[in-house]
Amino acid sequence: MRVMLFEENNFKKNALTLFFITLFFCFIGSHLRIPEEFSLFWPVNALVAGLIVRNPFLHTTSSYLVCFSAMIFNDTVFSGWALPAFTVNFANILFILVAVSMLIKHLQRPSAHSQVFNAMRIFPACFLGAAACATWGAWAQDIDFNARFIVAWGDWFSEQFSTSLMLLPVMLARPLRTVSPRTLLHPGKLLPLAAVILSLIVGALIGGAGSLTFPVPALIWCAIVLPIPLTSLVILITGITEIVLVSHGVMNIQGDDALLPISHLTSARLGVATVAISPLLVAVSMDAIRQLNHRLALRANFDFLTQLLSRSGLYESLRNEPFSLQREAGVVMLDVDYFKAINDNFGHDAGDCVLEEIARRIQRVVGNRGMVCRFGGEEFVVVMFDCSHSQLYQLAETVRQAMVKEKFWIQGNTVTVTASLGLARGSAQNEREWPSVINRLVSAADKNLYLSKRNGRNQTSPAMEPRSMMNDVA
Repeated sequence: MRVMLFEENNFKKNALTLFFITLFFCFIGSHLRIPEEFSLFWPVNALVAGLIVRNPFLHTTSSYLVCFSAMIFNDTVFSGWALPAFTVNFANILFILVAVSMLIKHLQRPSAHSQVFNAMRIFPACFLGAAACATWGAWAQDIDFNARFIVAWGDWFSEQFSTSLMLLPVMLARPLRTVSPRTLLHPGKLLPLAAVILSLIVGALIGGAGSLTFPVPALIWCAIVLPIPLTSLVILITGITEIVLVSHGVMNIQGDDALLPISHLTSARLGVATVAISPLLVAVSMDAIRQLNHRLALRANFDFLTQLLSRSGLYESLRNEPFSLQREAGVVMLDVDYFKAINDNFGHDAGDCVLEEIARRIQRVVGNRGMVCRFGGEEFVVVMFDCSHSQLYQLAETVRQAMVKEKFWIQGNTVTVTASLGLARGSAQNEREWPSVINRLVSAADKNLYLSKRNGRNQTSPAMEPRSMMNDVA
C-alpha cells in the first residue's frame, strides 16, 4: 500500500508533513556533524528540494516558511541557538529556493529526449544553490572577507554542493521500488557493483589526489547496465564511502595547501561531487537510449494509427507462440470495400478515422481469442489458434456484421462501410515456426478474399470448407 505524503489541495497535511520531515532531517544532520567524517552530510536541503520538485504544488511561499520554521525550531530546541538560528538557516532556504527554481519547470514531465538535458541542469542548480548558501552562511557567521571567510565559504559550498549532487539524483529518479530485485541476480549486474568496491580498495591503497577518481570507470559501468535509481544510489554510497575514507586517513589525498587554504575534507567533497556527475550523465543517457529503442520497437511492432499489431509486429508475436506440428491455425483476412471512394469523397483524414473505427470493432469482436493486425492500407488480418473452420467462419461473420450493423459517422454524414473477408486454416507442413505457416495461410486467405470481391463484396469466403482448400492449406 502506497502512502501519499502530500496532496495537492490539502494545505494542512502538506504543511505538517513538510514541517516534520524538515525537522527530522535537521535533527539527523545536526548530530551527523559531531563526528568529522560525517560533517559532510547536511541532507535536509537536498531532500526538501527534491520533494518540492517532485511535488510542484509545494513550490509556494508558505511551504518555504514552514521549512524555515522547522529549521529554527530544531536549532532553538536541540542546539541552544536563538537569534543565530534565523540568520544561519536562511542560507539553507536560499539553497532550496535556488535549486528548486532551476529544476522545477524542467523536471515535471521528463521524456526520453529531454532526460540528458534535465540531468545536466542538476549540476548548475546544485552549484548556484551551494554558492548562494555558502555566501550567506559565511557572512552570517560574522566573518570578515579574509582567509577565514574563504575557508568558511569553502566548507559551506563543498558541503552543500557534494551532498546535493549525490542526493538529488536519488530523489528525482524513479522510485527504487520500481526496480525488480531480479535485476541484481544476474552476474552481469553484480560485476559492476563488485568493480566499484574493488576500485575503492585500490584507491585507498594507492592514495594521492587521483585516488578519488578510481571508481569512475566502475560507476560508468554501473550506469550502462543498471537502472537509473540503482545507479544513483550506488553513486551516493560511493561518495559517502570516499568521504569517510578521506576523513579517517585511509584514502590519502594529501596535496599542497599553498594555493588555497582549504581543508582536505573540503577538497574531498569537491572531488566526490565532480566524480558523481559523470556516471549520472551516462546513466541518464543510457536510460534515454533504452526508452528510444523501446519506442522504436513499439513503432515497428504496432500500427501508429490503429494501435493494432503491424505486419512485422504480428510475425514477431508469432515467434513467441508455442509451436507444434499438431496445432492448427486460422487466418481471417479483411479488406474494406470501396475504401478509395471514401478517401476521394471525404479526404484522407476521414479515411483514417474509418480505419480507426474498423480496428476498434474488430478488436472488440476478437478480444483475447486471437491476434489482430493491420496488414497494410485497408487490409486487416486476424490469426487464431486451435479453432475449427466453423469457429473461424463464425468469428469472420461476426466481424463483417459489426461493420454493417452500425453505420460510420463521417464529417456529419452516416455512411455504410462493408468489408470482404477471406479465410484459410491449416497446420504446419514443412515449416518449423509459426511465421512461415501464417505467411502461407495469409496467401491462401488473400486468394479467398478476392473471391469474395468477385462475387459481389460484403461476404466471407469460403462459406464452407471445400476439400480442395483443405488439401491446399492443411
